[in-house]
Amino acid sequence: MISFSAFMGTSGRAQSLPAWLRFLLTAVTVALGFAARQAMDALLPTTNVFLMPILGVVVSATLFGAAAGLLATLLSSLWLCWAYLPPLESFQVGDPRQFWGLSLFVIISGFISLVIGGFQTTLLRLRDAHAALARTDSQRRLLLQEFRHRSRNDLQSLVALLLLRARAAPSSAAQDGLREAAEHARALARVHTLLAQEAIHEDDPTVVDSRAFVEGLAMELARTHATEGLRPIVLTAEAEPHPLDSERAILVGLVLNECVTNALKYAFPDDRPGRVQVRFSRIDGEFHLTIEDDGTGTSPEEQTNGNRARPLGTGLGTRLLRGMAAQLRGSFNRGPGPGGAGTHVELRFPAAAAGGRG
Repeated sequence: MISFSAFMGTSGRAQSLPAWLRFLLTAVTVALGFAARQAMDALLPTTNVFLMPILGVVVSATLFGAAAGLLATLLSSLWLCWAYLPPLESFQVGDPRQFWGLSLFVIISGFISLVIGGFQTTLLRLRDAHAALARTDSQRRLLLQEFRHRSRNDLQSLVALLLLRARAAPSSAAQDGLREAAEHARALARVHTLLAQEAIHEDDPTVVDSRAFVEGLAMELARTHATEGLRPIVLTAEAEPHPLDSERAILVGLVLNECVTNALKYAFPDDRPGRVQVRFSRIDGEFHLTIEDDGTGTSPEEQTNGNRARPLGTGLGTRLLRGMAAQLRGSFNRGPGPGGAGTHVELRFPAAAAGGRG
């Protein structure tokens, strides 16, 4: 069975022929139609003399365009006058009823030709528009990919510069501040690296698959910290697959990076074994990102819950986490894990973005 797209492709190739060849083929089509009609004269009554000519008009207009359909209408009318409408072998029509029938045939055939031509023109424009959109989408993907690569490279250069400045800083406080800033820049570079890889959604380059993104980032953090020494810490990640726009994915990635990094660095002193678990899910219209560890935990004064908080370390990490949660229109909470052991961190934010995507 011939598909519609294949038929339109055949029609498009036929209409790309030279005009003289299209008109010649139209005349051949009309002649074949009347030849078939004459071959069936014994089967079809004379009242159906307009049937085959209309089919010839439809075929000509479909294959060769509206102009060919109008030409087929003219040729068919002349042939009808000559061969079927009395007086025969004359271009005159003696019977008024036959004259009005011929006039109606011309009107209907001309209208069919124009409708088919307009339909084909619309389809060709839609095809061209679709091709242009496909090219635009491809260019957008390339530009977005290039932007992410450049952002990652620029951030890596910034990390190197901050670490260089930290070594030359005159005080330990300045050195610690510059190193902490370098860590945040490295986290952002890590997120952009993952966005430039397999986490991108197939249909929209600005949308991320949450499972690939969260699990990929968690495993990247595990590999990064594993190179710092053989530490008996197991990091696992489980994420549900949901579409997540890149803007919010960056914030989720930064929160995940900060919390997992803190757990790997500080929750297990003296090389003690432990476990860090990351989960991402959707519950009742909200996305939940949770990070749990069974490490040393935090004291009640260090819990972040609502508006009561005591800054950890310099307090910059906690303020950043709460700020990123606010950008997501969500909440960030940190406290003891189940049974009071370890630390439980949870980020909640609406599944629907501010623009309505969810």
